[in-house]
Amino acid sequence: MKKTTPWAILATAALTLTACDSKTADAVKEKADDAKQAVEAKTKEATESAAKKIEAAKDAAKAAVPAAAAAVDKMAEKAKDATADAANTTKEAADKAVDKVQDAATNALESAKGALAPSAAPTP
Repeated sequence: MKKTTPWAILATAALTLTACDSKTADAVKEKADDAKQAVEAKTKEATESAAKKIEAAKDAAKAAVPAAAAAVDKMAEKAKDATADAANTTKEAADKAVDKVQDAATNALESAKGALAPSAAPTP
């Protein structure tokens, strides 16, 4: 909208001044050309400024990428460690449970053998 406003003003001025003599018309044309050049110059400046800001933003983003990647890597390592710890804890708990079951089975087997074995004392 900022770009169209000067053109609209110039067009209105040109239409208003059509009744004037040729000197005034030439002056208006010259002013219009000057305004057009000014608008073109400002447009070029704005484009160059925007390009510089975009480049700066790209550089900032590129600088931030390694930091973000490092943070993700660090989180991934922590997740791996936590998973490994959980797996080890689970394995240890399972090993203890198996050992208890094996001990209970061994004790039960020995108790059963003792109950079934003939006693050493003679029977009367």
